[in-house]
Amino acid sequence: MEAVTRFADRYILLLFLLPSFLVLFLITVVPFLSSVWLSFTAYNFAQPDSERFVGLETYRIVLSADSTWNAVFNTFYLVAAAVGSEMVIGFGLALLLERQFPGVRTARSLFLVPLMTTPVVVALTWRMLYNRRFGYFNYFLGLLGLPPVDWLGDPRLAMLALVLADVWVATPAVATLVLAGLLSLPEEPFEAAVVDGASAVQVLWHVTLPLLRPVLGLVFMFRTTDAFRKFESIAIMTGGGPGEATTTINFLAYNVGFGFLRMADAAALSVIMTVLMLVIAIASIRWLGAGRW
Repeated sequence: MEAVTRFADRYILLLFLLPSFLVLFLITVVPFLSSVWLSFTAYNFAQPDSERFVGLETYRIVLSADSTWNAVFNTFYLVAAAVGSEMVIGFGLALLLERQFPGVRTARSLFLVPLMTTPVVVALTWRMLYNRRFGYFNYFLGLLGLPPVDWLGDPRLAMLALVLADVWVATPAVATLVLAGLLSLPEEPFEAAVVDGASAVQVLWHVTLPLLRPVLGLVFMFRTTDAFRKFESIAIMTGGGPGEATTTINFLAYNVGFGFLRMADAAALSVIMTVLMLVIAIASIRWLGAGRW
């Protein structure tokens, strides 16, 4: 009788979860499968009758284009520079905010401000800060007697400008998550390390980091996949330029699909980006399960 009751409870639970599962399936899996199918065709939005199966020909065309590899390089550059900076700075800020000092609660609350700001507002704000004639950055450079800098119009600086804006908006999220992990760590390993005479650096490297590894791995995975999908700041601040200096895979897929109406090529780029994100996610999960630092 008890087994029947457990089965009935599990069946009722599945019934309650079924509507949510169906909605998620319709808004995630179905569009992705449609994109995969579209990537094996030669579909052009301007030619509705062009949706014919061509196999891997679309991928060959996309992967043979210089713009694709330029976008791949820009994507990895953006992800490596932004996420790497955010992890290091966020971890340092989390260590600082873990300590008790006057105003620590206010400081922790202020870290939530960038998280509550929409990406469009952040991009517009930073575009004004970078303005060549009226931006605050060039204003302060002028006070120092330095010439103005074309932050968003110089191919050597445009990507760095995007990285700086992303670091500002995402580092508080990293610090908040890492701080939550730090506050949840057990005290016994730290007390044992201090009794054994370990220095602060040794405690950090041999105790804190290994215990915090699952949190750091998850934060790294979430931030990496989010940086791969970055679109708003690129569209508003640089438009992928100057030239193609800040065109990422995500933005290239948008331009190809909605600018040139080559939907099959855009779908292939989207699938390639998804595969890259899955590889990074799987590598992060494997690293989390390795059990070593």
